[in-house]
Amino acid sequence: MKRLLIFTIAMACALSVAAQKFNFNKNCVVAHRGAWKEKGIPQNSLASWREAVRLGCHGSECDVHITADDSLVVFHNLTHHGVVIKDATYAELVKFPLQNGEKIPTFREYLAEVKKQNTTKLVVDVKTMISDEYSLHLSREIIRAIREMDAMEWCEFLGSNIKALQYIQKETGRRVAYLGKWREELPDMYPDKVLENGFTAVDYQNIFYFAHPEWIKTFKKRGIHLNAWTINKDEDMDWFIKRKFDYITTDYPAKLLKKLNYKAK
Repeated sequence: MKRLLIFTIAMACALSVAAQKFNFNKNCVVAHRGAWKEKGIPQNSLASWREAVRLGCHGSECDVHITADDSLVVFHNLTHHGVVIKDATYAELVKFPLQNGEKIPTFREYLAEVKKQNTTKLVVDVKTMISDEYSLHLSREIIRAIREMDAMEWCEFLGSNIKALQYIQKETGRRVAYLGKWREELPDMYPDKVLENGFTAVDYQNIFYFAHPEWIKTFKKRGIHLNAWTINKDEDMDWFIKRKFDYITTDYPAKLLKKLNYKAK
């Protein structure tokens, strides 16, 4: 009985410590590709991640691709200096440094940096626009890297490939947001289809919320976590703040944080 009591107390203490480990910033701001634009820092660089943390953003989004030699890299475009990322080796990509002298970071390097703090989440955009096969392979490798780095508690996910997102959601139990498609309205973006596909979060371009304001009420009623991108204009920021979106993704996180009167800890 005494041993059981000691074990129970020990477990309670361990759970308490785990609960106190993370102290994520309590605001809706997600820095788009890191906090880069306001200071002229390269997108998706480690420097842009550090700036998002310094500002006190709740989250910072990054884009992840996989190379021909199965290296996971953090970069937005499909090409770098004319080199197609999925067809290149990592050694070929690092021949072309970013504007601040950094090399394109690997995803594992990014995760190592993320784990140095406990206030800003990493929102992983799984670049899944090529094919189902590519998307599922990329998703598996991303989850493998996160698990190997023991970094799952920091991570949330978004993307446009439904099969890949469903895989990630099943494997991780973390928040996974359906992105839809840039500037093109898809049937799967409608509330009933989101529910049918099993998603609990959406991350749509602002134009779709403007075109379908009725979606917002429906999504909220169904407990769907709402994100919007890329919200850069003052009037757009005010529009989404007024409607109490869970996340607002922006290239101008410092400006949005100022609107919210939020100061970093």
